[in-house]
Amino acid sequence: MRTDIVVPIYNAPDDVRRCVDSVLAHTRGDYRLVLIDDASPDPAIAAYCAELAGRALPHVTVLANARNLGFTGTANRGMALSRADVILLNSDTVVTAGWLDALIRCAGSDPRIGTVTPFSNNAEICSFPRFCENNVWPEGADPEPVRAALAKAAVPTYPDLPTGVGFCFYVKRALIDAIGTFDPAFGAGYGEENDFCLRAAALGWRNVLCDDAFVLHTGGRSFTTQKDALVPQNTATLLARHPGYIRLVRDYIAADPPRALREAALAQLAVATGPSGGVLHVIHDHGGGTETHVRALIAASRGGWRNYLAVAVGDHWQVEEHRADGSVGTFEIDRLQDEPWRDFLRAMCSTFGVGLIHLHNISACREGIITALEQFDLPYGYTVHDVNFACPTITFLDPGGRYCGGVTDPETCQRCLAAQPAYATADIVDWRRRHHALASRAAFLIAPSQWAADQFESYFGGCRATVIAHGTPRPDARYVPGARTAVLLPDDDVPTIAVLGAIGPDKGARRLERLVALSRERGVRVRFVLIGYLDREHGPWQSDDARFTVHGRYDPRDLPDLLAHYRVALVLYPSAGPETFSYTLSEAWAAHRPVLVPPIGALAERVRGSGAGWVMTDGEWHEESAMLARIVEIVAPGSAEAHAAAAAKAQAMPHATLSGMATATIDLYAAAYPRALRAAKPLLPRRVRDALGYHPWRPPVPPPASAPAAEPVRVRVARVAGRLRRTGFGTWLYRQLPAPMMEALKARLR
Repeated sequence: MRTDIVVPIYNAPDDVRRCVDSVLAHTRGDYRLVLIDDASPDPAIAAYCAELAGRALPHVTVLANARNLGFTGTANRGMALSRADVILLNSDTVVTAGWLDALIRCAGSDPRIGTVTPFSNNAEICSFPRFCENNVWPEGADPEPVRAALAKAAVPTYPDLPTGVGFCFYVKRALIDAIGTFDPAFGAGYGEENDFCLRAAALGWRNVLCDDAFVLHTGGRSFTTQKDALVPQNTATLLARHPGYIRLVRDYIAADPPRALREAALAQLAVATGPSGGVLHVIHDHGGGTETHVRALIAASRGGWRNYLAVAVGDHWQVEEHRADGSVGTFEIDRLQDEPWRDFLRAMCSTFGVGLIHLHNISACREGIITALEQFDLPYGYTVHDVNFACPTITFLDPGGRYCGGVTDPETCQRCLAAQPAYATADIVDWRRRHHALASRAAFLIAPSQWAADQFESYFGGCRATVIAHGTPRPDARYVPGARTAVLLPDDDVPTIAVLGAIGPDKGARRLERLVALSRERGVRVRFVLIGYLDREHGPWQSDDARFTVHGRYDPRDLPDLLAHYRVALVLYPSAGPETFSYTLSEAWAAHRPVLVPPIGALAERVRGSGAGWVMTDGEWHEESAMLARIVEIVAPGSAEAHAAAAAKAQAMPHATLSGMATATIDLYAAAYPRALRAAKPLLPRRVRDALGYHPWRPPVPPPASAPAAEPVRVRVARVAGRLRRTGFGTWLYRQLPAPMMEALKARLR
């Protein structure tokens, strides 16, 4: 069935020509293009219309109003020209490939649909990518990538709208038959399509968004001189007839139901137009230094790579799409029942155009990831953030809470695990065998310290990691701290010893508590402040004697001020187990504070020989009383010169930068990245949409209009026939109705 495309014209000849050219270039099928010149005073319009009429295109009709009727009157003239469905198309639009087919498919998907509006750059509630904004279109830019992204991401959903938007407004003929055309009370235009849609909704028709179509709208150039006067006048008319309109639209905008549709399309647009390389980072859900590192790496490499961060917890993966502009889209994706892990991970990579996986910590989804990567066609790499590949404890702590020393003998390790209820069922031989296989197939391995690289290779022979230190941000002169909370200390000269970060048993929580108790018992003149939180005290909190203070969570950028507030002389690391890097060590040095660290792991490696702190002896590390004595010695007045020298060394310590870390890592990405991605089945669009939290919106039953337009006679006949249709006479009458009236009646009766 033919569709009439009606373009009301008033001045703006360049826009008109561009609009018509786009329709002729991108429209297929049975359609008629109707141009109606609304008595434009610009002579270029008459000249263009004559030129177009002279081309004698069989599917183009050029008309002219004898006098200016305004948009409403001109649109009504266009709607009255035939018995076909009508698209009212502003003359300042540019249509794109497949637009008409998409609108027709949408309109035909449900007989209750009365009006259809496509996505546009400038269409209020149908705007893309930013909702209810004019997304100004760059001159000469090609809209095809946006159209293609919307079409690829679409289910399609065809969600309900509170009202259509008039720049490109598809209206079913059955709806026109049911409620008439635009109300002439809206004069030259503005608000007429809103009134029309609300009248339609009151009779059970749907106003919907065609989410797989895109039409450019440059915005009101032929209408600007009248709009300022028309808006308040016509808004008053609209609200008088539909008092609930403001609330309806306000609630819709607050809910933003199409958000998921736009986000899905943005993801496809990024794949099509962003950097060619896509990386999927996989982490656990425990936060900490691993997540800090990954987010810093993503931020530092955003310009040249597309980054996706998956927080993988069993069958549930939260995937963040980190966009070039710094915004983030979040997808909550669940593996389907009986869906093979390989297919799940491959579909995710295909959906986001990912050609490389970077594993950071897989402890929350270990079995699934190992299974998926056993025979995988994409390269992956791994960063040794901790030693979980070597030992299920992650911390290398024995049943007594002591560091085992990095034992590699399987029998010794199995006995150690058997003595710890949480790991009693673990098979250390199988554990290391599977991780060794995973590591040996990796395209790259990264360790943040030489100790971590050496320790990893001691368990997994032949798996040599490249050492790339975690970068730390440089001081941000633009950072302006907001309101901050701090605990007050007594105004005295007692030295303060600080511990930084989230402190659990492996980081020395119980040892810190014993140090506090020992200092209290012995009357030692030191106090302890935890800038961070304890596993069983999150703070802010302070003991009655102010010997121990828990500050609570902190922003690392605030640390220099917090260390100054608490008058910190030394930063202590009472760790029971080894660290592979330690961000807080970098933070302490950046704040010009010397440190005291245990003789194990990356802490000892980084501090030893630096002069920016001290490394405990084995005796000091094993016994809290000896550790406390060393602390007192370091902060004693007689050690002031040595302390000052260590603080100066801390201030001068070089730090790996974020850019340097990113560059070194990206070099490994580039070497591993496939030249071409093999085609694979992506996640279904419906699954992606729902992963973005899509919920359908249904318009509330509208209150009756205070001044409804007169109901056409044919609708009153249809109403009577509907009431009588179960009688013999009613059945006969019902069958005599023309098809458009029958469709209108059916829509009302659903």
